[in-house]
Amino acid sequence: MKTENKTYQSPALGCMLGSANQILLGELEKALKEANLDLTTVDYLVLRALYSKDGIQQCEIADMVGRDKAGICRCVTGLVKKGLVRTEPISYKCLKVYLTDKARSIESGVMQVAEIRHQALADLVGPAELEVFNKVLEKIIITKSK
Repeated sequence: MKTENKTYQSPALGCMLGSANQILLGELEKALKEANLDLTTVDYLVLRALYSKDGIQQCEIADMVGRDKAGICRCVTGLVKKGLVRTEPISYKCLKVYLTDKARSIESGVMQVAEIRHQALADLVGPAELEVFNKVLEKIIITKSK
């Protein structure tokens, strides 16, 4: 009996999304360094969340940036050490996170990096494709977060 030689076909969409994410995070990390901002990519995401809504709980930040709560907790601890945020307990398990003056002083630099990275992506795929891409990603995220 003859058997077929079947090769493994990776789930292309998932792998491509993962690869694209890694590439974009690497580009973000590079842009942060070039802007002389001593921030990790997760630091950047947390600060962006706080720039849009200061004084929120760590669990809210985790939901906003799509990261796990433990990782956000570690990140917030690092941002406190860097003097960029302060925390205020609201229960024995929950902290609210606030920006410091130091974080406000680098906001324009952080937002400039955000704009540069967004423009680089928009230039790569074009506005119509970017709109479709955003809709597809939103659909995936909303479906999986239920």
